[in-house]
Amino acid sequence: MNIKKLSEIMEVRAGHTFRGKAEDASRSDGYKVVQIKDIREGGVDFSILPFAAVEPGKAKKTLRSDDILIPLRGNRIEAVLLELPSDQSIITTNQVAILSAPEVGVNSGYICWYLNSSEGHSQISRLKAGSVISNVGLKDLSDLSVPLPNLGAQLKIAKAYRNWICQKQVLESLARNGEELLDAFCVQVMGGQS
Repeated sequence: MNIKKLSEIMEVRAGHTFRGKAEDASRSDGYKVVQIKDIREGGVDFSILPFAAVEPGKAKKTLRSDDILIPLRGNRIEAVLLELPSDQSIITTNQVAILSAPEVGVNSGYICWYLNSSEGHSQISRLKAGSVISNVGLKDLSDLSVPLPNLGAQLKIAKAYRNWICQKQVLESLARNGEELLDAFCVQVMGGQS
């Protein structure tokens, strides 16, 4: 199995640089913006994204399906593989790394799994610097070592990972529903007490 630097197999870049706030509540058109708080392993909820404080046509690069986003600031280590809605132009901030355009023989789903794996988390956490708010430098992230099995193995891992993410979302939904049912039951029992 090969070990490659992340920058050898993916394009690694930061998102758009904003002069002020990334979002503009007064906008109802243009780009939508993904911020660190929106990045979750299970996906991004595009329906709740705000519009960016950027004039249409002014962003250098928009996001594409199969791009991977990973926060560069904060303590949370979580990568997301994007599946974008076709009707929206979406960008992200420069506090988020964008991994895109994998080389031939590299599967984005496999790379996302690796970044979210315990080994990937361990490697990324070693890159973090800063005492108040930890940061990962884009150059350091670019130099991250990634094990690269053959494409067939990558595709199997990516498929299993996608299935697990779907199962995990169902389990989380069941747990939330169970909490709500328990609360409702307990409140009802307390109310019936004399």
